[in-house]
Amino acid sequence: MASRKNRSRKANRKSPKAAPTLRERLQRRFNAVVTWIDAHHWHAIVGGLVLLFVASLFGGYWIAERLESGDRDRLARDTVDEMKRNTPAEPAARYARIEDLPGLPKYTDSEPGQPRPTLDEKPRAAKPQQLAAVAPNSQNPGAESWRRNAVPFTDLNSRPLVAIVIDDVGIDRPRSKRAWELPGPLTLSFLPYAKDLRDQARAARARGHELFLHLPMEPTGRADPGPNALLVSLSDAEIKQRTAAALDSFDGYVGVNNHMGSRFTTFRPGMETVLRQFKGRGLMFLDSRTTIVRHVFLDDDESLESVRRKLAEAEAVARRQGFVVAIGHPHEATLQALGEWLPGLQAKGMTLAPATAVLRKRNGWD
Repeated sequence: MASRKNRSRKANRKSPKAAPTLRERLQRRFNAVVTWIDAHHWHAIVGGLVLLFVASLFGGYWIAERLESGDRDRLARDTVDEMKRNTPAEPAARYARIEDLPGLPKYTDSEPGQPRPTLDEKPRAAKPQQLAAVAPNSQNPGAESWRRNAVPFTDLNSRPLVAIVIDDVGIDRPRSKRAWELPGPLTLSFLPYAKDLRDQARAARARGHELFLHLPMEPTGRADPGPNALLVSLSDAEIKQRTAAALDSFDGYVGVNNHMGSRFTTFRPGMETVLRQFKGRGLMFLDSRTTIVRHVFLDDDESLESVRRKLAEAEAVARRQGFVVAIGHPHEATLQALGEWLPGLQAKGMTLAPATAVLRKRNGWD
């Protein structure tokens, strides 16, 4: 009996069913999807199109972002490379201060935007070598250029003289025109890269004003002095060429003053080259301690009240020492303050004079 039971259990026991493989599971799901699509093919088409649209939308944004990022990186690299190419190499030479040069002037002006101190000095007797330097001779036919182009002025000693120099003339043409329409004689200093420079200079001269060339020179800071400025990195030949081009940009001026230049004016070789060219043409040079002196700077602060205070300061300097040179720019406040102040100068016992008149009085020249 026992043997039959055992045989019966073995006969009734079922073998375990094997689990489906991964391939079989995937095949079943694929078949189910195919069956569903076959039964709902329109729904499948619409769903596929929607999925394709969403994928293309996000994909397009991603691709555009990658391209834009690449453009920004490339632009940044190009900008850095351009800055490196345009940055002048520091010259190897060690530059002497202009104060150390024998026979050359002392320069103390600071950069535009920084306060300039008021300077005082006294007239001095003419020295024989100074008179000889401006006397006409066959070896130096241009020695009298500043006298030839000077505005005529005879009354040097009866009243204190006030010379007003306006720098940066010619660029802002409407305000430059307003400057030369002020009562004169003023001294207007034109930048050599101004447009219609010769026409503007002639118009200013026709109004009775004296003219200067405002020569761009390299500053200590990062301010841009303008095209073809004199830089310490230039060769001597290039300095000569740029100076000559600026000196030839228009006619009828009596001298030169520097536009910026706190770095270049401490560069001994460059200043020697430039001053030789000025001397060869018989021109004045105006800075803080050269042929003529700037005593008051009118518009460090461009507010109207500040310019008015500086004009009052110029009056005080003129009364103390008998003459004053004040420098300003064709700013709105400066033009307005000068327009109010100039008509009343004579009543205050002072005389408006060109820069050459102050030069003559300061040095004791007739």
